[in-house]
Amino acid sequence: MSFDVETALKYYVTKSNKGYEFKHNKATRLPIVPFITKLEAKDIEKLDFRSFDGYIGHCYRQMIQKELPPDLEDTNFKPGLKAAILKFIRNEVNTSDDLRQKFLHIAETLFFNGPELIKFSVDAQAYLYWKRKDSGLENIADFLCKIFINERVAELWQDKKGFPENIFQQLLNQALPRLKEKVVKQRRSDDPKDPEYHVINPQVTALFQRDFEFLSKDKQSFLGESDLLFKFYYFFYISQLAFTLNTFFDVGTGFTPLYFTIESETVSENRQTIKKGWKMLEPRLINLMSHSVNLDMLNRLPLPELTGGYDYAQLKDLFSGCDEEAAAELAGYIEELNAFYTSVVPVEKSTWDEFQADFERKTKYRQFANEPERKVVELFHRIEFQFDYSSRKSKRQSFANWFLFFCKENFLKNRGRNGYSLTLSHEMLIFLTKLCIGEQPKIRLNDLMRAFKDRGIHFDEASKRAILEIYEKINLIEKKSDSGDAQYIRQVL
Repeated sequence: MSFDVETALKYYVTKSNKGYEFKHNKATRLPIVPFITKLEAKDIEKLDFRSFDGYIGHCYRQMIQKELPPDLEDTNFKPGLKAAILKFIRNEVNTSDDLRQKFLHIAETLFFNGPELIKFSVDAQAYLYWKRKDSGLENIADFLCKIFINERVAELWQDKKGFPENIFQQLLNQALPRLKEKVVKQRRSDDPKDPEYHVINPQVTALFQRDFEFLSKDKQSFLGESDLLFKFYYFFYISQLAFTLNTFFDVGTGFTPLYFTIESETVSENRQTIKKGWKMLEPRLINLMSHSVNLDMLNRLPLPELTGGYDYAQLKDLFSGCDEEAAAELAGYIEELNAFYTSVVPVEKSTWDEFQADFERKTKYRQFANEPERKVVELFHRIEFQFDYSSRKSKRQSFANWFLFFCKENFLKNRGRNGYSLTLSHEMLIFLTKLCIGEQPKIRLNDLMRAFKDRGIHFDEASKRAILEIYEKINLIEKKSDSGDAQYIRQVL
């Protein structure tokens, strides 16, 4: 089969009188993450990483195919929405001016937090908005919607059955401005603005959907805790994705253990949570951009057609199923990618002549089942090499910052000279405890810890003691014997 590498990579390469220019663009053939390369610490309101209202509102609107009223969708959206709702109430309430003002004050106190509308009903979720609107944040919200929301979740999310409404809530729902119908455009193939994300860890999405179904049975509780659900599963999916990508073809089972601390405990340097927590995860997040570009370029090769494209596990299956002649042909294609990439991407602080020694050193203990696998890993390391030794290194960092900043706002605590540790706030701990117990009235402590592990969360013995102290304070522990050998944790009400 003929293969023109320059044509295959035309999405990345432009040619002029000065030669080739290669841009590490957002993936379109195999999109795996929603990040772009424009994020510095000063560029974004950190509150949008901490509050998930903007993500939930955007995702909910995408799901129901609606848009915000155009006269409200601007930088003054929140105060404009509040003014519109209060104006509606003022006109609808037929009473004396004095009582009307008291009524408005009650409505404002119950349903607004400053200028922000609270999640008081199912319909109100569509009006949740960003602290500061940003296309990068919207990309992440689109990603969450496409990765996690299937037909069953959409049905549960919109369901209003059993949701208690008082007269105030009914009035507020009537006061919400009419949403605009979203114009659904036919998706173009390879559209960077509307990517079809490739799910690499479907076990995470299955767990999300199961936990969503459990949580949504109590509609009132769901409204108050949906931000915690989306926050956790966004962290869970991306962190496990980083480990999966960095194993390349060594496809294992289960999730990579990550050790967490509890925010109130002190942490020493010899703890597992330091060695097998953030320090283990962070380096694997930094190279997400290199994996994104690598897989996207590989999916531009003349490979056998496969719905959804090829990730590393699927490439492994392809390579292992090839006969010797087909494997040699595939290795040749990937070698052409390596050679062309090297010829069009300069390194400013080193030379490509230095690459081979660097590659051999980094893969010294890696076993390759065949030559195509070796060429795939070599291409990845070429991408990493040029980032390491060029001014483009900051682009790789800003790509990862979209997730790193989120982690710092939600799942990290600075432990002084020990650096950051993965940490659960007390609120997140109690919420996850609720998910782990599920519909059972109580659960054995050992079974609870296994349920945490099923969600990628591990604790060392010191953290387990800190957790028990918290459970004890809020009266969740039930002992079956004085020795404490059979401890049960009650469901969180």
